[in-house]
Amino acid sequence: MKKRLSALLSVTLAMLMAATGAFFMPVKAVAATEITFEGKATDKTTADTLYLQTSGGTVEIKVDSNTDTSEAKFIFKGDKVTAECYRGDDEYWHASKLKGGNKSENADVDKGKSSTVRGKIAKGTTSSKIYLKTNSGTMEIKIDESTDLSKVRYLVLDQKVEIVCARGSDAYMHAISVANSEGSGSMSTINAKGTEISGKVVKGTTTSNLILKTSDGTKEYVLDVATDATECRVLIPDEHITAFYYKGKDDKNHISKLINDDDSCASKVETDSNTNAVVSGRVTSETTEEILFLELSNGVMQIKLDSSTNFSRCPVIVHNTNLKVECERGNDGYYHAKSIIVG
Repeated sequence: MKKRLSALLSVTLAMLMAATGAFFMPVKAVAATEITFEGKATDKTTADTLYLQTSGGTVEIKVDSNTDTSEAKFIFKGDKVTAECYRGDDEYWHASKLKGGNKSENADVDKGKSSTVRGKIAKGTTSSKIYLKTNSGTMEIKIDESTDLSKVRYLVLDQKVEIVCARGSDAYMHAISVANSEGSGSMSTINAKGTEISGKVVKGTTTSNLILKTSDGTKEYVLDVATDATECRVLIPDEHITAFYYKGKDDKNHISKLINDDDSCASKVETDSNTNAVVSGRVTSETTEEILFLELSNGVMQIKLDSSTNFSRCPVIVHNTNLKVECERGNDGYYHAKSIIVG
């Protein structure tokens, strides 16, 4: 009986010591890691992630609703940025505060008559002017110190935004406020059929077959009479475009709409009908949405493409295509294409 009682007491004491010891075992403390990075933003930066080129290499920094971006509303490639960061639970660096980027200018704006436009931040945008790619073309909208940017973390290339703007005394449109465009997929100003995809045009693209290098690999799409190419008349290798596609009855992906993300057509100007000429040549790789570089027998001719150019007999221009172009000299000194024919 005594042995049984002794054994029971021993077990009880051991359990008590183990439990008591558990309370006094040291707990591993995890300290929050904080650091400040300084460097230049790279072209990989998005609205959610800042890629900062520092002296020690490129740092990937997450930007979220907790990030204070009040002192860094414009961040484009090459802009100097200081990022105060902490290590998140996901093991990524997260920005608590950003400083730097560009700063906006100031101007007088008549806010009595305003309008709302939606589109994508296009190439060429700076702290003082936004180039906005919309369904009807690229708009230039000035930014002032009074512009309300509280509804965006910061502005980056290809970001979809909604801008309330009004005409200024300098004849420019000025942004009253800028906000992230609601929803995903196509821009609200674009009435396009199908799924949106972006990428770079690949060599081998023809007037009937688009080869596009995307984040998911290289893909091919059909271009036909139903394709709306009013915002992308030129398909030259390495050109960045956005396209909308749908599955056709032939089980192939067909393009419903093309948009040039890098460039837009030239401005329409007055031309001199007395200088009317027809030239024939081959499209070179220097061609852009604004200027056609046509290799003639006696050299290369630069011909501007504008909103008045008739593309009915040549929906899109591709590299190495032979074209016949009717053109006239404009008051800007350039020849402007009046009409283009394949062949």
